[in-house]
Amino acid sequence: MNTSGYTITKKQKTDINQILVTTAIILILSAIFIPIFLLSPFQAQFYKPEGTWVFEAPKSAYLTFSIALAAMGVFIIAGVWLQSAEKIGRIGKVIVGAGLLFSLATVILSFDYYHYIDKKGVHFNTLFSLQEKHYEWSEIQQARQTVINKMGVMSDDELIFTFKDGTTYAYPLNDNIRKARIAAYYELEEHGVELIRETD
Repeated sequence: MNTSGYTITKKQKTDINQILVTTAIILILSAIFIPIFLLSPFQAQFYKPEGTWVFEAPKSAYLTFSIALAAMGVFIIAGVWLQSAEKIGRIGKVIVGAGLLFSLATVILSFDYYHYIDKKGVHFNTLFSLQEKHYEWSEIQQARQTVINKMGVMSDDELIFTFKDGTTYAYPLNDNIRKARIAAYYELEEHGVELIRETD
């Protein structure tokens, strides 16, 4: 009777471990494309205000999301393997648990990582910030556009704003930001801020 009870318990553990390992493998394999299909629509639904000239998540938000998602899978597999091999001690449990929680927290914070530009000014929320920062056009002290030279070909790099409180934030000059560039340059001119062009 006791042996039967032990067998059932062991089988249940095996089933749970199989589910965990399968989940972990799915997380790792889907880490590349899940952020693309999930991050942007979620932010557009819950964070994007009306009237923005451009709203997007930085590339680093997608990268962070992917790495954190894959890390969750790795920590789950590590936890299952250590437990199955009976090599996991108290310290091991703490390390695996902390790693899993940190990865999960990073995934959640990635949803809150974005920036946008509109008529009011520039706005951004960085990865480990829980509060969006707003700067009006009148609060911009300096604006720089960097250009990089790749094998003799000049291409736009970043639009960098320095604010009167000393904060600096850079928008990568991708296709989305370029759509807002004319309107942004107009606002800078209206507020007496000269755009400085720099070549790296």
